[in-house]
Amino acid sequence: MLTASLLMATASNAHAAPTGCSRWQDGYWAYSKCTGGTGTHAVSAYGMHVNPANGPWSVTGPRVGVGETSAVNFPGTIQQVYVDLYD
Repeated sequence: MLTASLLMATASNAHAAPTGCSRWQDGYWAYSKCTGGTGTHAVSAYGMHVNPANGPWSVTGPRVGVGETSAVNFPGTIQQVYVDLYD
């Protein structure tokens, strides 16, 4: 019975998304960082591309683990910054 309980606790933790996430921007850069949970996260930035002919644009940074910072350079004016969470 104890072994089954430990296995269930391990399985449920393996499917937890990151928590304590924040996002911010500085000039042409967007960032995200999560401080708890498990899994990975990535920053996404949305806005107007430097070339107006391209219209709205979206870029996503690298997936990183909890405690790490995901960063992406945006080629234009950032309008929104999001944190994408992955189990």
